[in-house]
Amino acid sequence: MRRSGGGSLEELGRWAADGVRGEVTIVVQGAPPAQPADLGDAALRQLVDDEVATGRSKKDAITTVAAETGLPRKAVYAAAHR
Repeated sequence: MRRSGGGSLEELGRWAADGVRGEVTIVVQGAPPAQPADLGDAALRQLVDDEVATGRSKKDAITTVAAETGLPRKAVYAAAHR
């Protein structure tokens, strides 16, 4: 018998409380993508400078800041060089 449904983990717990026979597959939806940070050029430059101060190259610092803020690397690069 094949059965499918959706719901919260709490609902799943209630459904399985009396035991489950057979095989169960649970698919968990990931979190929605994070919205890019709304930072100005000065804040982005500061974040890049902070990364450089830890010993990273400017290129690596820009890549790190882009990944952490969700902004395109090009935008962080442009802000860091203004």
